[in-house]
Amino acid sequence: MYVDIEAAKVPSARATAGTRRRRIRLIMLGYILVAPAVIWRLAVAIYPFLNTIWQSFTNNSPLAGTQRFIGLANFTRMFQDPVILQSLSFTFIFTAVSTAVQLVYAMGIALLLNKAFRGRGIVRAVNLLPWAMPAIVVATASQWMFNSQFGMIDDLIARVLPFRPIWLANPDLARIVVIILDVWKNSPWAALIILAGLQNIPRELYEAARVDGASAWRTFYSVVLPMLAPLIFTLLIFVSTYRVLTFDLVYGLTQGGPGHSTSLLSYQVYQLAFTGLYYGYGSAVAVFAFVIVLFLCVVFFLFMRRSEQAL
Repeated sequence: MYVDIEAAKVPSARATAGTRRRRIRLIMLGYILVAPAVIWRLAVAIYPFLNTIWQSFTNNSPLAGTQRFIGLANFTRMFQDPVILQSLSFTFIFTAVSTAVQLVYAMGIALLLNKAFRGRGIVRAVNLLPWAMPAIVVATASQWMFNSQFGMIDDLIARVLPFRPIWLANPDLARIVVIILDVWKNSPWAALIILAGLQNIPRELYEAARVDGASAWRTFYSVVLPMLAPLIFTLLIFVSTYRVLTFDLVYGLTQGGPGHSTSLLSYQVYQLAFTGLYYGYGSAVAVFAFVIVLFLCVVFFLFMRRSEQAL
């Protein structure tokens, strides 16, 4: 029987072309559906970011009524400004100390919550309450708690010691209070992430360590930490960058005082751009803060990749 091969190919070619057109329509429909979200994201994120970079090279200020390109003058001025330098110093101290204490504290909380005990679900939920509270509420309430005359903290200290620390009027004590509150409020979130990592460690590794006679500390050092290393470096990225960009806690608790001892770079951006209306100078400080965040992200990301490869 004779079969026309060329005629048989025509329906097949038509079917392939129809399938291709349907795929193109589906792809175009996907782009159309996603376009509003992408456009909105560009409008509220990308454009302000690029505009901030441009503003950092100008002397834009409604007070002066001018906007002129001045190159790196804002950045040069920034490194000669004692207020910015003091804010930069405390930003590094705050980021380093708060990040380190948070991770150690969160690790302890996670290890406790990973144990089997009655009411564990309720305790895990209560653990998240500080993190769920708005930072401005925590800061405002803490102003009363650390008040030298009426505060609960000073009242408890006065019952034991013959003095009342003036927490928020002493630069060193005010810095300690800011760090303590930041650790107390944000550690539960880090503890929850570490707890999830602990639950993903195979039980066989614990049993193998127990068979080898490893102590609890040795098991933690040789089994738990290596398995959690990628997660810990990921947490370092988020926790450290959030510390650099912290604003609401300082704004609600100390307003950068006493003096400028607790002022962070993010608070200085607010002071310069929205209180002093120095848009160009404030944008330069914001760009410098972004560079710090980018540097931290790159460094910890490289460590995270190395720890993943080690596993």
